[in-house]
Amino acid sequence: MVSVCGHTDSYAFILFYSIAYSQCSWDELEPGYYEYPFALKFPNVNYPPSMEEPAGFSIRYIWSAQADGPGLQSGLKSREFITPYRPIIVSVADKEWVYKTTLMKDKKQALAEVQAKLYKQTFCPDESFVMQLNMITLQSDLKIANIVYRFRKHYEGKMLVQQGTAFRESIRTIVKDNISLSSSYPTQISETISFNVPTRLVSPSFTSRHTRVFYDILFQVSIEYGGLFKTNYLTEFAIPISIANLPSDQLLLIPDLTSIQHYRNSTECPTFFDPVLDEPPAPHGLPSELIGPLTAALINPHQPEEQPPSYFSLPELPPQFEIRKERKEKTVFLNRQAKNAYHSIDLPEATIIPGLFDEEW
Repeated sequence: MVSVCGHTDSYAFILFYSIAYSQCSWDELEPGYYEYPFALKFPNVNYPPSMEEPAGFSIRYIWSAQADGPGLQSGLKSREFITPYRPIIVSVADKEWVYKTTLMKDKKQALAEVQAKLYKQTFCPDESFVMQLNMITLQSDLKIANIVYRFRKHYEGKMLVQQGTAFRESIRTIVKDNISLSSSYPTQISETISFNVPTRLVSPSFTSRHTRVFYDILFQVSIEYGGLFKTNYLTEFAIPISIANLPSDQLLLIPDLTSIQHYRNSTECPTFFDPVLDEPPAPHGLPSELIGPLTAALINPHQPEEQPPSYFSLPELPPQFEIRKERKEKTVFLNRQAKNAYHSIDLPEATIIPGLFDEEW
C-alpha cells in the first residue's frame, strides 16, 4: 500500500497512464492523506538472496513510491525500504558421505590422517548438524592438543572491467566452538560434533552472475610434537557443505515448485496488480526471443515490390503475439562510492586480475 501525505503548503499530482503515441494528463491532489493499495506477485523465478558482503557487491530489494511530476517535470519520491529476500532452494535427499584428508607440515611431512563422516550433504536453518570426526597421528611423538571448528559463510563477488576481472571476497564465522577431547593429548580421537544451524545470517548457497555464497566447516588442529622441548604446530582443513531452506521431504507441499527457474534463464519480472484480485491477470505477449521467428513466419514473402513501405512500420503480429514485459539488467562498474552505499565509510579497492575475462564461477 502506497500512502501520499501532503502538507498545507504543498501539492502532489497524480498522472494517468501514458501511451507511446500520446502525452498523459494529470490531476492535482489537495494536501491530505491518500492511500493507493496494490498487490505484488513474484514470478516462478529464483532471484539471488539479499546480501551485504563482500563490500561493493551487495544485493538489495528496495521498495519506493514515486509520483511523477506534471508535464514531464521532476516528481516526488519516497524514502527507500529494504526487504530481505531469500529464494526457495530445496535440499537434496539425505546422503551419507565421508571426507578424508592428510594433514601435512610444510607440504612435506605427514602429521595425521583425518576421516569425517557426515550424515547429510545439505542442511537447512534450524536443523541439527551432526558429524563424526576420526583422527589419528602418523608418528608416535605427535599428540593432538586442541581442535577448534568454525561454521563459515563465504561471500565472493566479481565483475568484468576494462583491465580484466574485479574480484573481492569476505568470510563470516557463524558458529565457533572447541572440541572437548575425551583424553589429554591423545594420538587418536573419535568425537561427535553437533550444533544447530542458525537462522540468522544463513541464506541458501547460491551463485549469481556477479556473486557466490557458499559454506564450509573449518577445523584448526593444534598438534604437539618433540621430546623434552615440545612445540605446537597449527594446521587446518575445511569440509564443504551446502545450505538450502526447504527440506527435501517438503518438496510437494509448495505448488509449482519444480517449475521454478533460475533468474539468469528467465526475464520475467514481478507483477503489480489490483489487491481485490486473488491472482494477477494472465500475462499477454511472448518472450522477446520468440518474436523474431514468429514475425518472419507471418510475413508474406510474395508482397509486390512496388508497394511503398509503411511510414510507422506498424507490427503485423496479432496482439497476443506482442512482446511481454520483461526484466532488464544494467551493469555499471564504479571506482568510487555509490549513492547511499552500505559501506560508505571504508570501501577498499577491489583486486583486479589483469587479462582475465571470464564471468563463469
